[in-house]
Amino acid sequence: MENMLLCPHCGYECNHLLTTLVFEDDDYGNATSVTINSEHKISIKEKYRFRSQGNIHLLFSCESGHFYFKSFDGHKGNVFIDENELTEQLADYLNKNSNPDRLTLGFDYTLLGKIEKFFERNK
Repeated sequence: MENMLLCPHCGYECNHLLTTLVFEDDDYGNATSVTINSEHKISIKEKYRFRSQGNIHLLFSCESGHFYFKSFDGHKGNVFIDENELTEQLADYLNKNSNPDRLTLGFDYTLLGKIEKFFERNK
């Protein structure tokens, strides 16, 4: 099949959309909050090189247990795909701090807790 999403870590074709993340910023290069699954809003303090002229980040997990994002960020009329360092850092954190024997195939409070813990590091 053409245009099939493959895990960037292992190339596996079996992937699951877990959740969405949307960032708000202060127009001075800082993300001030992240909303997860359109309902869980977390105050954060992170460097963010995009302005919130529309951004959405889709968190996936492959059936081999790897986490990764497909990111879309608007900035001054341009849309950047998969160039968000913050979501890359979050995916790395999730990959290092998750049990590889427990597959994450859907969004749950364990995953939400790990995302919250990641953003607590700069508070």
